[in-house]
Amino acid sequence: MTNKALIIVAHGSRKDSSNEEVKALGEKVKILQDKYYAFVMTAFLEFAVPSLEESILSCIDKGISEIVILPYFLASGNHVTRDIPEVVEKIQASYPKVKITLKEHLGSAPGMVNLLSDMAVSSNKKL
Repeated sequence: MTNKALIIVAHGSRKDSSNEEVKALGEKVKILQDKYYAFVMTAFLEFAVPSLEESILSCIDKGISEIVILPYFLASGNHVTRDIPEVVEKIQASYPKVKITLKEHLGSAPGMVNLLSDMAVSSNKKL
């Protein structure tokens, strides 16, 4: 079994159902990635728990030696460019033996344009 963890970090919402959507997404990713990650967790920057710091420290407490942080954000605003890196740098300084990798945010993924294009023409779901 691998000694890696994946943390999907989202903004967080005052609306509980929105946070539950992120948690459900994390569970689905966990099923797909169980060969690569011992743990797949979600974290939030605001309005919901666990925080990113709590999730990282939880992984460290479990003996995880490599943590991958995946920002679930569409654009590179302050949370992506400042807040998340600050949390990672702070914890990395305290735990230099743990490898923490911060991935690009979701919106920067090469497949995003195709995904949006496909949804624009194929989705029949309306609000």
